[in-house]
Amino acid sequence: MKKVIILGFVPAVLFMASCKKENTTTNITPTQELKIPYNTLTTTSNYENTFVDDNGKSTVDFSGQTTRRNMLKELDGYIKTGLTVNISATKMADMFQNQNNAFADANLNAATSKQLNTKTAASFNATAADAERQRFMGYFSKLESLSMMNTQTASQGQAGVLDGKRLVDEKGVEYAQLVSKGFIGALMLDQIANVYLGTDKQSADNTTPESGSNYTAMAHHWDEAYGYLTSNSVYPVKGEESYLGEYARQGTSIHGTPEQLYLTFLKGRAAIVNNDLTTRDEQITYIRSELEKAVATVAISYLNKTNTATDDASRFHELSEGTGFVYSLRFAHNAKVNAAKSDELMNKLMGKTNGFWSLTASDIDAVRDELATIFGIDKTTVVNH
Repeated sequence: MKKVIILGFVPAVLFMASCKKENTTTNITPTQELKIPYNTLTTTSNYENTFVDDNGKSTVDFSGQTTRRNMLKELDGYIKTGLTVNISATKMADMFQNQNNAFADANLNAATSKQLNTKTAASFNATAADAERQRFMGYFSKLESLSMMNTQTASQGQAGVLDGKRLVDEKGVEYAQLVSKGFIGALMLDQIANVYLGTDKQSADNTTPESGSNYTAMAHHWDEAYGYLTSNSVYPVKGEESYLGEYARQGTSIHGTPEQLYLTFLKGRAAIVNNDLTTRDEQITYIRSELEKAVATVAISYLNKTNTATDDASRFHELSEGTGFVYSLRFAHNAKVNAAKSDELMNKLMGKTNGFWSLTASDIDAVRDELATIFGIDKTTVVNH
């Protein structure tokens, strides 16, 4: 792997911050020699080793994002044990807020400055953000009560377990999937598209290394965005991605390539080193658009998979995952499906008296068709989950 040495930090370009979903823009035309030629970046370039200081030390750090991903993995894993044992809403809330030593991993408990709740729906205004966080708290309470029904066989109007593998409520909704897929949008997509690639973070200093580090604030924010996509130094690593990184891999394979998404992250980071903010902004636009379309693609795919499901357990599982992705779309930067539309579509899927038990293929296809029209995606799309 060829390493590109960063000889020093480039002059700052500061521009005024605006609201959370305004486009990042600049009128600066770079005149200095490029320190990282863009044509040296490839799909096999190691992200951390590509960006180094003049001592050869990597200037990349997304350890905080890796910590939060691990918190989510442990929370997600605990929730799924509700299929066989009783689980506690209090413990889930403690994991969400990183309090009371709730994690089995002592390193996560020790990371007292890191929480999931403060990063959930963080780009929303305070009232809206609190509403989304309370949504998850409500899901935790629901999951606790459902775990107490894990010895019952689920049926219409009766919470319990379907085919020994899916814990659902009386409407057939698998809340473990609403939480897992919901965090893909509320945490990861929001942090990437609206927070770390947003105007405020990308207006940060790009002149002087942050205290005790060898990277500028602007460069670090870009790396933090990357860290919410993946923990790997090259993306994608099939079989080793999770959450947004895994589903972006699946979704972009339909209308682009995950490798192109990775190259865009590399090029944007290189543009920051080169003080080429026009090129950086072009990469931001691409990333935002591709991630939103990837989430929509996966939502459509899950809804389509209900047509080939051979039993209620499989059908409701696909529906729950698809509904979780419909929820996540509200956190995309462009928000083609905003919160109100997302709620409307979720209600069409979950809102009938008997919930999923009452849904017909036509009901599901109607939601799918709306998404396909909004995003210009083939309505028959199915990806390899």
